[in-house]
This record gives sequence, structure tokens and C-alpha cells, in this order.
Amino acid sequence: MSVLRRTRPPSTESEIRDTSRETRGAERESRVANLGSWPSNDIQPTTYDVRRTRRAPANRRSAVIEEIRLLPLNLRMRQTFVTTLGRKDVSHNLLVAVRLSDGSTGYGEASESLAMPDQTQTAMLGALRRMTPRLVGQPARNLRALSAIAWQHESHYPTAIAALECALLDAVCRSRRIPMWRYFGGRQRSVNTSITISAWPPAQAARAARAAAHSGIRRLKIKVTGAIDDNLARVRAVHRAAPRALLVVDANQAFSASAAIAFAHALVHHRLPVRYLEQPVERHDWEGLAEVHRRSPLPIIVDESADDVQATQHLIRHRLADGINIKLAKTGLLHALEIMRLARRVGLQLMIGCMAESRVGLAASVHLACGSGAFDWVDLDSHWLVEPVPCHGGFASTGGRLRVHETAPGTGITLPTAVVAP
Repeated sequence: MSVLRRTRPPSTESEIRDTSRETRGAERESRVANLGSWPSNDIQPTTYDVRRTRRAPANRRSAVIEEIRLLPLNLRMRQTFVTTLGRKDVSHNLLVAVRLSDGSTGYGEASESLAMPDQTQTAMLGALRRMTPRLVGQPARNLRALSAIAWQHESHYPTAIAALECALLDAVCRSRRIPMWRYFGGRQRSVNTSITISAWPPAQAARAARAAAHSGIRRLKIKVTGAIDDNLARVRAVHRAAPRALLVVDANQAFSASAAIAFAHALVHHRLPVRYLEQPVERHDWEGLAEVHRRSPLPIIVDESADDVQATQHLIRHRLADGINIKLAKTGLLHALEIMRLARRVGLQLMIGCMAESRVGLAASVHLACGSGAFDWVDLDSHWLVEPVPCHGGFASTGGRLRVHETAPGTGITLPTAVVAP
């Protein structure tokens, strides 16, 4: 424990209606335009119904950061996680707890990722330790200013900054007794999520798909590698095991442009219900991405390519994709909100995803997905992929539906005192 203190594809008719740009695009753009539109030195909820939640005492509005605690979490994966980027049996994460002078405590979590190998637990711990002396004693409400300090000094560690931003926002929402989903807009209390099928052999992938379908999950994301025939066999096996499920195929940069186009055509040829092909080529292969986007029969979603606001602006300017996968851990919370606004302004689809966070770290993304109502595809499944941590609240999951608590302040996550005690 570290503590610093103050001293286009086949689809079901209902799914097409659900995400119709004609009927929902303008509404969602309006929702996203309001996200994060607070004054530069203050945090204000976008939609907050005072009839549902008690107001905090006035003196809570000036709470300062009293303490930041950092706790390494080594979470075993329930099954080996496999993508084209590697294999993972344990996720080495970092819990961030921010306590304010009024006693409110908020939580965030930084997760290692195969897609961001430099974001190691040790590196993120070091970055947050260096940030902390600059933040303790600062007014907590100044999220933009605090975030700017973090980015100024530790810009190479977006995952650590994201965890800090989420913990700060959670603490302030708790201080003001605002549920985080209402802070993000209060649009809805639940979303349907997919679950990820790793790049396993077809038989293993089929078993996982069958288990997901049996539990009520109707959306599956399938990891693929560079071997087209093996990939096609995996996707077909998953479809046979869960024929009612809608699919996303995630290549994690596995293909050349020509291979990605050939694979997309093969998926359509076999009439597989694939909604999107995600990140088909290397993240900054702009020429290859342009070719795939132009010639693919499937919509293209980018993940690693949209790794910051500037890259997103490039993607939009050159019309390189049909949508963007938002991950708080990839870009930070405030930058993610900006990317959402940019994407919706030009009518791009939005997905929200995660790394390998526990329920603690995933909760902020679930609240964003619910509160904003902005996402066409939700892929918030990491709490099923890693062994659980001792916590309660945040959200409930039934089948593939995630539901936040109506009135619990912040994310609603509670941790045993022994877990976060110094």
C-alpha cells in the first residue's frame, strides 16, 4: 500500500431499429455534447434531479484532496485471455483511492493491457506517486485543473491518469451525494453488454459462447488473429453455439489491409451476424485503414487507432472508420468525453470497452454508458474475466444487462476498510 497524506452486415430487425442513425443520431449527439461541459474550474453534473438525492451541505463543495492511496491488485484471469497481441493469465492492476477532507472516498483502477505494454503496474505506480504531491491539498472540484496537472507531468501514463480522474470524480460525486450515472446525464439505468471470446480453438470458443448464451448474453465479441482460416472456423463455431447472438470481430491490429478485406468478405459470404470488424490493421497504418474502410462490406470500428484526441481528429478528417471504441483507460476520462463529442458530431458509431479491471475499476464506465445513453455497442465485461475483489455495489449484472443503483452516490462501490486502510 502506498499512501500520501496531506500534511452493415446481417442483423436482426430489432437490432437495426435499436441503433438507427436516422431516429437516434441527432438525439445522441445532443446528449454527448452536454457531457463534461462544466466550467473549467468546477465540476457540475449535466443532469441532476434534486428531488431524488439530498443536497450536500454547502461546505462540502470546497472539500480538498486529503489523501491518495495506491494498492497493487494482482487479479487472476478466470481463463487465459488470448489475442493477436499475446496471452494473459494475471492482470497486474492498481487501485486508486482518493479521500477528501469531508471524508468522502472515491475509487479508480488502472489495468495492465496487452495493447498498451508500457502501462505496467510498476510504471503506473511510479507515475501516480509522482503526481500525488502536486494534487494533495488541492480543491477536489477542480477536475479539469487537476487532470491538466497530471497530463502535464505524466502524459505517458494515460491509464494511471484515467484511474486518478475516475477516483476524483467518484469522490466529488459522493461528497455531493450525486449518483455518477446522473452526473453523466441520467439517461438510463441499464445497458446490455457483450462478453469477450478469446482467440481460443473453435471448440473452446464454442463452449464459452454456449455458456454465455445460456446465461442470457446475446452479444459476443470474438478475438481473432492473423490466420484467416482459423479465424473463420472460430467465428462459425461461436455462431453455431449461440445462433441468436450478435457478433463483433476484434482483430487487435492483426491483419494487412488486403487480409482484412478478404476476411470481412468471408464473414459476409458465410452470412455470419457480424455487426462490426474492429481494429483490423496496425493502429497508425492510416493508408491501410483507409483501404479497408473503403472496400470492407462490414462497418469498421477503431480502438487502438483512436488513442488520443489528435488521432481521433485525424480519423474523422480523413473518414477512416465507421465508429470508435471508447476506453477510459486508453485516453483518460476527460479526453474520452471529448472523443465522444467529436465522434457523434460527425455521426460515427460509439462502442465503449474496458481493459481487465475488476468491478471497482469498471464501475465508472458502466455509469458513463448508462448515464450518457450514447453507445451503440457496450463491451464492459472485465468483471466476468478476472477473479473478483472483495467489494459491493457499483452495478448489478443479470445475464448481459448491467444496472446501476438509482440513488447510491458516486459509483456506489464499497470496499472493506481492511482493503484500503493504510
